[in-house]
Amino acid sequence: MSEQFHKLTVSKLEKPIKDAVRISFTLPKHLIKEFSYHPGQHLLIEFEIEGESYRRTYSLNSCPFLEEDLQISIKRVKAGKVSNFANDQLKEGDTLKVMKPKGRFFAQITAEAYKSYYLFAAGSGITPIFSILKSILVASPYSQVYLFYGNKNQDSILFNEELKSLQAEYKQRLEIVHILSNPGLWSSWESWKGKKGRINSREIEDFINHHPPIAQQTEYFICGPSSMNLDVRKSLMELGIPADLIHIEHFSANQDEGIRKIDSVDHANIELSYQKNSFHFEMKKGQTILQGLKENGIEVPYSCESGVCGSCVAKLREGSAEMKTCMALDDKDIEEGYILNCQALATSERLKIEIP
Repeated sequence: MSEQFHKLTVSKLEKPIKDAVRISFTLPKHLIKEFSYHPGQHLLIEFEIEGESYRRTYSLNSCPFLEEDLQISIKRVKAGKVSNFANDQLKEGDTLKVMKPKGRFFAQITAEAYKSYYLFAAGSGITPIFSILKSILVASPYSQVYLFYGNKNQDSILFNEELKSLQAEYKQRLEIVHILSNPGLWSSWESWKGKKGRINSREIEDFINHHPPIAQQTEYFICGPSSMNLDVRKSLMELGIPADLIHIEHFSANQDEGIRKIDSVDHANIELSYQKNSFHFEMKKGQTILQGLKENGIEVPYSCESGVCGSCVAKLREGSAEMKTCMALDDKDIEEGYILNCQALATSERLKIEIP
């Protein structure tokens, strides 16, 4: 096994809704420090299914400020190999290969902060948002949280009971607004007391107008389908909110996002720094950096290989590279030299890169 992975035992399985499973891992004492994390970060997990290995990233929904097990939630995806395995076949006591928490989408939470946090989530995008929400309530007693949460119907609301409980406990500091696109028959239009529809610009403006910030310091966190993420960011920026206060986590590719054709260099020389080691290899024309790494047997973190999860992020120290597509980095990240190995091709004869 690669040294980056650790075997963790599944300590508990729960079914919060029909088509999702909640998985808990109890950490052995020697891994507690290594697996410390910020609310919003994710785990990279390798599943062995029918003799094949599958890597996936799943956001932690547990709270790092409480003594609770690491916890993720996996919602079933139609024809999804891993999500269906996790929902139907995974058992308590099984072991999975797990890397320590990573991710650039997280909230820096302090006890002294006096801030307003606006959280936008849809579907299973609630998982990192729930960790952020709970952490703010537990560890930042002067801060206020506003959650706008979209789902198809009542049956699909992950953390429904937990959110009700937190709202009752922190009723002065937490406001939650649900919006459902298609309430079920048992909850007819007349009986559903909340909003109906989807999170859009009009609903966002209405949400913020009805929940004005309590402090000058505000931050905005968004996680849902990519189209919703981009719509929410656009709407917030049209309301005058600076881009650097808006944080986005994608979990699916934007179908409208085009794949760029890159005229890359043949036989580019790559120098990679990772975990205090230095690797040198040569890339072929048309290869991504990740493909070059794999071909040379160099094991590094990666997961989705579609520019969404950000597991393969690296920093370009010398040379130039361009990405075919990129959902996991924002403009500021790219200006600072960050790239995704799964999408980056060399456009100079020599590259020096570092995996943080």
